[in-house]
Amino acid sequence: MDASKPPIDVPGRDSQLRIAFIVNNLTPYRIQSFMRVRHELPSLRFATYVTWNMKRNLWVYDAQTLPNLGVVSFPNAVAESQIGTPDYYVGDWRTGGEIIKHLKADRPDAVIISGYGYPSMARVIRWCTREKLPWLMWGDSNVHSDTVRGFRRFVKNRVVGWVVRHCSGLLACGDNGVRYFQNYGAKRENIHYFPVEPDYDLIDHPVPDVEQEIASKFNFTPQRRRLLVCSRLVPVKAVDQAIDAFASVAYKIPDLDLVIVGDGPLRESLKARVPSTLASRVIFAGFFDKQEKVNAFYHQCDVLLHPAVWEPWGVVLLEAAAAGLAIITTTVVGAQPEVAIDGRNARIVRPNDRNALAQAIVDITQPGRLDAFKAASKAVSAEFRVRCDLVRGLATALRRAGVAIPPGEPLPTPWSGAPTQSPAGSSPAAAAASPPAIQTPPQSAGSGG
Repeated sequence: MDASKPPIDVPGRDSQLRIAFIVNNLTPYRIQSFMRVRHELPSLRFATYVTWNMKRNLWVYDAQTLPNLGVVSFPNAVAESQIGTPDYYVGDWRTGGEIIKHLKADRPDAVIISGYGYPSMARVIRWCTREKLPWLMWGDSNVHSDTVRGFRRFVKNRVVGWVVRHCSGLLACGDNGVRYFQNYGAKRENIHYFPVEPDYDLIDHPVPDVEQEIASKFNFTPQRRRLLVCSRLVPVKAVDQAIDAFASVAYKIPDLDLVIVGDGPLRESLKARVPSTLASRVIFAGFFDKQEKVNAFYHQCDVLLHPAVWEPWGVVLLEAAAAGLAIITTTVVGAQPEVAIDGRNARIVRPNDRNALAQAIVDITQPGRLDAFKAASKAVSAEFRVRCDLVRGLATALRRAGVAIPPGEPLPTPWSGAPTQSPAGSSPAAAAASPPAIQTPPQSAGSGG
């Protein structure tokens, strides 16, 4: 893309560099990544536009975190549950128009857009391209999940190919994302790492009281070893396969238990799947809103078992490696090449192969091997965090797009400190809570795009 057109003069605009993120939703991991960028690239001023209705967001953040990110939401924005309906396409397109109004007023130096398949983002992409405003495409797309065929393949080739040709840069979470964009004609030098990541500092510094609370509540003793499943209980996570594989080898490993952290629509059917003879060895711990409590499970367990059949990225693998767990996962998980190395800290199997999954459990828990794999995981995690540093990747992409980031940035000291978060859950009162830091301008149909 030709990014030579200078920003238009905006009355009252100061000289500080500005970037705008456009995301469909705010998750703890996005907040963590944004806060690192905000801290380590202090020359940048942020605006973060959220295209989906934040009143229905699972997470509500404290007011001290979000002002630094300039979060703007739209009260009449669509909800994720509306996807596929006519109201969704019309409403999301209108939200794109509202975002364009903000971009016209603020005129950022670059826009980072997290997707091309949403009407709002497609509208913003079209406008940025027409205005010759630098824009970066950020996605967790994974070469292994790119399986469409027929007419959908024809359409996708044209759409993603156009994105690759016209964007100012591509931001991928890892090597599977790099390969995805290369398949559509992207040059390697135009793809930069920008992985979604957990709060490593929070993993590295457990909260003793929380650790003890979890250990006591679930009777975790040092005499037993534990497999950990940490995911939503939905079909693509293949938790049923984890249960079946464990059940088939549990008699061989009498000191091994299976701990399942998370909730979802399959919870009851998964509980019914557990053989009665293993009921005391399969623990359904449920959903936990505080990351400190989730981290306590990592610290109390030995092996992450993640047999997903579809997983664009997989922050759970990054968390497990950082916490020093051995890992069993599948070839299609996006983060697998980065932090789950077969034979070093992990066993990798093909998806939907219960026999291979069961054998991996037996293999990885062999005396001596488990401790070696656990020790290797922390080293693998450290290597990944250097090679695929998200702030360095974004800074490089922005510089290539013409954003004059000062030579002394990124700063050498990473940001640490997780944002306070709590789940809205199914409580109407909680779901209606609006984070006080978020701007919510009136919405109209708009004609910006």
